[in-house]
Amino acid sequence: MSLEKEFEETWKTVSEEQHTMDETTDRKIWGNINARIREKRNVKKWYWAAAIVVPFFIFLMVYNGSRNSVTGAEQKYVYESFKASKTIRLSDGSIIKLLPYSKLTISKDFGGKNREILFTGQGNFNIAKDKSKPFRINAGDFHVQVLGTQFFLDQKSEEKKVELFEGKVKVEHLGKVTYLMPKEIWLSNTNHPDYHYYNQEKQMSFTFDHSNYSEAIQQLEAAYNVRISYPDLYRNHKVSGSFTGNLNDILSIISYPFNLKIEKLNETEIKLK
Repeated sequence: MSLEKEFEETWKTVSEEQHTMDETTDRKIWGNINARIREKRNVKKWYWAAAIVVPFFIFLMVYNGSRNSVTGAEQKYVYESFKASKTIRLSDGSIIKLLPYSKLTISKDFGGKNREILFTGQGNFNIAKDKSKPFRINAGDFHVQVLGTQFFLDQKSEEKKVELFEGKVKVEHLGKVTYLMPKEIWLSNTNHPDYHYYNQEKQMSFTFDHSNYSEAIQQLEAAYNVRISYPDLYRNHKVSGSFTGNLNDILSIISYPFNLKIEKLNETEIKLK
């Protein structure tokens, strides 16, 4: 039984039994009844207000959230790879292989007026040729532009890298522009903000004019971004002549007089012994 009912019943019982009740007690009983009734009415009003207002705000939140998601989906498409690589074919015919944990973002009108993408991670790019619409990649600290080509791009490592296999690439970094030809590589790290070197299979020409063997080795190290170790006793021996070939070819020719053999320790280290 509610408190107001209880007060009312008590008052009636007293009246029916003709109990005498002083005026003060009478006022207290009816005062409590009226107070409880007013309180209950106020609570009911709040319940009705909440029932109307809360769903309204929930509707607004859901509507706004849905609207933003739809707008975002209309403006861009996002492709991501996780533990496994993922191959994407774009509307212009370009094929991009996302290595694990990489992300590619393009606008909904990609291929219309331009071919611009946002890229993070590592990937192999095979870009369809279109001279009127260069393919542009925003890779954060640097930008890459191509017409139609194949290359590898590493944006997430501390050592940023673009390695070109076919075609021609323009790399923009900190206001400096570097052009790459096939089997050429652009690299950026703490020690070398913009370093342009060659794949070890790249055919190059070198000329040595009575140069120390150590100087010839240094030129090869700089050109191919490798470390070459050799017996110190040959450091000041002389090398002369013009030679053309890849790294292995040139190194074999200039080391032949000293009977040194090439041992490749890894991709960036070579030992002569």
